[in-house]
Amino acid sequence: MPVAIKKCEFFIRKTNFVRFIIKLEKISIDLRKVKAIVSWQELENITQLRLFLGFYNYYWRFIAQ
Repeated sequence: MPVAIKKCEFFIRKTNFVRFIIKLEKISIDLRKVKAIVSWQELENITQLRLFLGFYNYYWRFIAQ
């Protein structure tokens, strides 16, 4: 499999990967995602509830922090 060297990063302390911030010590999330959940508007129908629950379930471990 060919590798694009221009897209590679070496000897770094922090990188973004699939909406996560990966550091040497831990994996965290972009704070904008947590703020979106905390400031979510009032849900008006079942579709909005499902959307919120899906979003929350994906990021639940980062919200309690």
